[in-house]
Amino acid sequence: ISSVTLSKPGSSDQKVMASADWDGGLAIWKVPNLENASIDEEATESSKKRQKNNADTSSSPKEISIIEVKPIRSIKAHASNISGMSWSSSDSSPSKLITGSWDHSLKVWDIERADCILALNGSRVVTAISRSFNSDVVATAHPDCAVRLWDMRTNGVGDKQSSQISDRTLRQSHKSWVSDVKWSPTDPFVMATTGHDGTLKVWDIRSSLPLHTVRAVSKKGEKALCLAFGDGIIYSGGSDCVVKQFACKI
Repeated sequence: ISSVTLSKPGSSDQKVMASADWDGGLAIWKVPNLENASIDEEATESSKKRQKNNADTSSSPKEISIIEVKPIRSIKAHASNISGMSWSSSDSSPSKLITGSWDHSLKVWDIERADCILALNGSRVVTAISRSFNSDVVATAHPDCAVRLWDMRTNGVGDKQSSQISDRTLRQSHKSWVSDVKWSPTDPFVMATTGHDGTLKVWDIRSSLPLHTVRAVSKKGEKALCLAFGDGIIYSGGSDCVVKQFACKI
């Protein structure tokens, strides 16, 4: 499994999860509600001690119940590894999913019908994707040092779908493979990227150049591999096995 994303709670209490694999397979799952499940940890610990001392071989600790769930949908979505996914912002219920793949394509899926309603074919492998928190504008990372923006908003009535698609490439600033991209959770114009050149960059999409560039790894030659936004903070991790924290006030 190469990618997993969980839907935000909507009108239904039950969450929906999507998982993807290296062969391009996509599975949709309904996540069961486990609020009523409880574990008697004290009883479990005392039972373990009794077993260890062989005082009562007939008694056994309470086992944690495991609920097996089968996917409600299984789709052959791409020809290669699905490197990133994001639920669409167009409706409150999780019915549309955006996927990006190493087969150079981005797709929008109607989960209820298991149907691809939009497919965009690029010229480079997609290594990561991130969606703006308030629209279906998507940022993608690529091995050619580029970050690209895609307007993937779709509108439809019934079975007819219409879309206005545009894409834009930000000026290449990374010196190597762009490994991750994340949109700010509060600002629809700000995002951040990491790259194999060891840098973390903060962008305003209204400009083609990054606002800030910092070294995200401790040694030369190490790679910055992933990042996450916090409250006024950006965290990054790399091949140096260190997680770094950077203040981000924009």
